[in-house]
Amino acid sequence: MKTLKSLYIELAKNKYDYLFVGSLIVAECILGLAIIYKVPYTEIDWVAYMQEVDFWLDGEYDYRNIYGNTGPLVYPAGFLYLFGFLQWLTNRNIPEAQIFFLGFYVITQTTVLGLYLMEISLSQHTHEVWSFRIAMCLLCLSKRFHSIFLLRLFNDGPTMLVAYMSFWCFMNNKWNLGCFVFSLAVSLKMNVLLFAPGLLFLLIQTDPKLTIPRLAICGFTQLILGAPFLLRHPVSYLRKAFELDRQFFFKWTVNLKFLSEEIFLSKPVAITLLSLHLCLLGIYHFRLYKLCSRSRQKILSPEQILSTLFVSNFIGICCARTLHYQFYSWYFSAVPYILWRETSYSIPVRLYLFGCIEYAFLVFPATPTSSLVLQVAHWTLLVPTVLIVQPRSTRLVDAILEQKETNNNITYRKDQ
Repeated sequence: MKTLKSLYIELAKNKYDYLFVGSLIVAECILGLAIIYKVPYTEIDWVAYMQEVDFWLDGEYDYRNIYGNTGPLVYPAGFLYLFGFLQWLTNRNIPEAQIFFLGFYVITQTTVLGLYLMEISLSQHTHEVWSFRIAMCLLCLSKRFHSIFLLRLFNDGPTMLVAYMSFWCFMNNKWNLGCFVFSLAVSLKMNVLLFAPGLLFLLIQTDPKLTIPRLAICGFTQLILGAPFLLRHPVSYLRKAFELDRQFFFKWTVNLKFLSEEIFLSKPVAITLLSLHLCLLGIYHFRLYKLCSRSRQKILSPEQILSTLFVSNFIGICCARTLHYQFYSWYFSAVPYILWRETSYSIPVRLYLFGCIEYAFLVFPATPTSSLVLQVAHWTLLVPTVLIVQPRSTRLVDAILEQKETNNNITYRKDQ
């Protein structure tokens, strides 16, 4: 038993983190190839994407006239550039496209696991390290997340990849580059704007004087990417690429199937959800501001940056008018992180909540029961995150700063 305990402690050291992550990535590559070659592909949007690209390549710049099988084009210009490039690379061949999307998937997982590694490096106790490694394993166990990339070829996958790359820039204090990359993600799909309130808070906290110039980087990037369309048909581009009043079909909703279609489409529901969204954002960021003002740490830690971005987006998810199956990719990678770092639930409860969310996105078509399960799981996770629990990163960094005053040689990851 002593030998097993010693091995348990030894393997929790920092030097084994990259071996652990590397093993997960290798497993993901093998599993991804198996899925592509063994599980039938399901056509949903790829053909429509190619049709929309064809309109653009044929010289059409009016968004009102660009459409595919699934309806009009509703993504910004970056989408056309990306899928035009994929069309050129694959010649529309779906198996080849799946290989490229496997690349997107693996790079996404590598990036997210890298973000988690920045968090785990601050862990002080062996049990905490192994617990968080369970969260990292969960990132590789979602059937729906795999299918969004490998069997559906949705635009949402590469969009989130670029968004997570911007997070890496922010966490490494590369704010100007991060703002540019963040804007690139917005140019692929506007759902990335759900992270914007958190990013604005971080920009203000990091350096108020540079907030406007950094926001200008985001805006200027959009102007450059959208210039071919803005210069010709600015109104149609802005209205369709950033269609804030878009009406979704009730039959595809995953999170509100327990409502009737009439109530789902009603204005009061839309206004209530928007008001709740703004209220929760206000509460969360006000609480963060108070915590940061009390904290002895003057520079935002990588953990605080990631928490702020993940939770800001998750608030938007919980208050969303509707969630479709591919929208799971907007926040799946944040679920284990929030469960482990922003709540004090036991590991069995965390696993149960994760399983409930995964279950809801596997039920097709969604049912009133699956939607209700999803909502309960969402709010069980969100309420303590926003209203009760102090962000773990602030507590931990302050504790480390206090310890440094009495002992300059902090021992990380010691066994309790």
